[in-house]
Amino acid sequence: MVKKTICFLFCLLVFIPSAHAERRRFVEIVSHRVDMDVSKVGLDTEAWKGIKPYRHPLQAQFLEVPKPVEVGVKEIFVQSIHNGKHISFRLAWKDETKDDSIGLMNFSDGAALQFPVNKEELPEYFMGEEKKPVHILYWKAWRSKDLRDGFQTTKSAYPNMTTDIYTFDYPVKGKGTEKTQAEKDIFIPGKAAKNPLSFPIKGIIAELSATGPGTITFKNIENTSGDARWENGEWTVIFRRPLTVKDSESVQFKPGEKMPVAFAVWEGSRMESAGRKAVSPAWAEVEVEK
Repeated sequence: MVKKTICFLFCLLVFIPSAHAERRRFVEIVSHRVDMDVSKVGLDTEAWKGIKPYRHPLQAQFLEVPKPVEVGVKEIFVQSIHNGKHISFRLAWKDETKDDSIGLMNFSDGAALQFPVNKEELPEYFMGEEKKPVHILYWKAWRSKDLRDGFQTTKSAYPNMTTDIYTFDYPVKGKGTEKTQAEKDIFIPGKAAKNPLSFPIKGIIAELSATGPGTITFKNIENTSGDARWENGEWTVIFRRPLTVKDSESVQFKPGEKMPVAFAVWEGSRMESAGRKAVSPAWAEVEVEK
């Protein structure tokens, strides 16, 4: 009996992984090398038809408040191509409703890719760690609507609204009411505070940095472009960027090397925002084909 007990304990020691063991990473996605201008690749470019999508599972974010009770998007399909200078990711997932309008109780559909700034000192996959930042490429459906239909404001969101305050949100006529745009912006809190969400954008992809939950900051760069489409209950979104950029706090890709990546999706119809989202269960990995 003693020998059996010793054997059992020894087996446990052998098979239980060490808390200090290196995090395992797996090659799960390949960014295929193609002979074309990847900086201009579109949603329906012929090259995508020859790339088998990788099915990536998602789960409810469970580490930080606010947490979703359940998420609707439980998987996304990922493709990637590059030409040695630019790289592109194409994401697709099912979503029965298109949520892209602003409003007090409107929540936008969205998606994000996350990469470690330094893959040799790999941070936790959930928003990075102190002194181990992550770089996030962030798309929201309302950004696509802004570029397609014009910058959304309180007036476009609530066309029948009347107001007797903050009148500079609306055309004002009459003697003594001539104001510059800068003077009008003082009475719009978001613009006065320089909130980046209060200003029109050039593209649909925002670039963010984080060193842990609750540390998101907008990067004042526009290295990533994209396209998005909702059709027949499915979103398709493209992220395009150079393999390498001058910003040292941005992700850098190299042909022949592997880069950890994590994904997140927000479903507006489920009132998902901030921490209420579907996320990767761990770091995945993309191999940039040589």
